[in-house]
Amino acid sequence: MRSSRTPRGPRIGAALAAVAMRPRLWLTAGRAMLRLIPSRWWIRPPFLPVPHRDYVRFRLLTAVGSDSRAAAEPTDLIQWLEWCRHWPAATAVHPSHEARDPEPAPLRP
Repeated sequence: MRSSRTPRGPRIGAALAAVAMRPRLWLTAGRAMLRLIPSRWWIRPPFLPVPHRDYVRFRLLTAVGSDSRAAAEPTDLIQWLEWCRHWPAATAVHPSHEARDPEPAPLRP
């Protein structure tokens, strides 16, 4: 019996091509890949720096929902990378907005 899922190879190739066409996302994609590598990956099979299968399954479930036939599209990856790219700027505190210790109020007799 054939699986109703889309083969992984073409999806990965399309996702890589989508990122390759956007040089501004290369650094962001590299950083995201590094964050997904499990610690001490070299001591557990398959001895490759790839995220755990359960983690990937969970992330896909939260991205595309519970429909097992649904697959994340390359546009989903691009949107997520754009979000990652802009996230530090969106959460950064401008120096003029940093919390300052207020001057103590003068004591009144």
